[in-house]
Amino acid sequence: MIFDDSLAAQIRMCAACPKMCRHVCPTFFAWRSDAPTPHGRALLIHQEITGTREIDERGIEILYQCLECSHCLTFCKPEIDIATIVELRRKAIVSEGRRPEGLNDMAVAIRKHHNPYSEPHELRNDWLDLKKSGGKNLLYFTGCTAAYREKEIASDTVELLETLGHQVSISSEEWCCGSPLIRTGDEEFGIELAKHNVEVLNASDAEEIIVTCPGCYRVLTRDYPDYDLKLNKPVKHISQVLEEQIGNLPIDKFEGSITFHDSCHLGRHCDIYDEPRKVIEKVSGAPLVEMERTRDNAMCCGNGAGLRTLFPEKAKKIGAERVRQAKNTGANILVTSCPFCKNMLKSQSGEDLTVLDLPEIVLMAKRGRKANID
Repeated sequence: MIFDDSLAAQIRMCAACPKMCRHVCPTFFAWRSDAPTPHGRALLIHQEITGTREIDERGIEILYQCLECSHCLTFCKPEIDIATIVELRRKAIVSEGRRPEGLNDMAVAIRKHHNPYSEPHELRNDWLDLKKSGGKNLLYFTGCTAAYREKEIASDTVELLETLGHQVSISSEEWCCGSPLIRTGDEEFGIELAKHNVEVLNASDAEEIIVTCPGCYRVLTRDYPDYDLKLNKPVKHISQVLEEQIGNLPIDKFEGSITFHDSCHLGRHCDIYDEPRKVIEKVSGAPLVEMERTRDNAMCCGNGAGLRTLFPEKAKKIGAERVRQAKNTGANILVTSCPFCKNMLKSQSGEDLTVLDLPEIVLMAKRGRKANID
């Protein structure tokens, strides 16, 4: 039995619900079908529990059509956490050897290269240009997306932290944090990566660990402790670090207006909403123009929990809708605080919306907006 009686009761309740949460579910928006919705997934698992129907290949497909964004949990009055339930069932699917092929390829890439992009590990820090010594020593855990796909986030973060008086160190032995594996059910391999990273991070003489990726932040602060893997120094997201030093941040006037996209991992999963907003409003000298769906009601970008790997066109459809919501504010700059979100939103933004990550817009203010935003 994968689920105990308490979880089985929650699944039954969700399966019998009028399923109004589908209206905030991004995969319902993408497919326009009741199957890839919280109710559809709960009904599938409930039928398995009661012996009505086994989870076949179509059932596996539905369970992997979930972004695990937890927007349904925000909407759900009984607070039934379908994202966590789906993740538990995914663990069993992996142990049964029935994981979708695209995710097998991802796991092979991480095993060989320590990142899901099949990029050579020795190139992980090829963007690095450390200049400052002295000051508070911060260890920057870059994350795979900033290291290989959004390198300007990584380089701008280092420059920004050095500008604020910190000494930044980066380990050549950093591996993928394990989030892509854990979220898609490969907990065993995820823990293997976690053990390696904990050993590397604990060996550093840095005072704090800084991350720019909310997926890394969630894993390091929530999942690692759940696996009884202890880090010996605090972990902070870059938005928290910048908010702590808000009095030292530059101020510049930006043409037009700025809106902000809440990352699911940073917002709904880790409850960090105010810090990035305070930083943006400080460096821009103007209030944000908020989207209609914001904070715990923010729509997912479409890039998480294996969806873009398995269903890239549906993921892009979700990302394009989030961009449309941003453009509806009239803003010409969209800021997020997640390399993964930036990567998706930028790919769908067109020429009339500039998509930036938080360290980038802060450094733009310092440079008088003379920054590479391509």
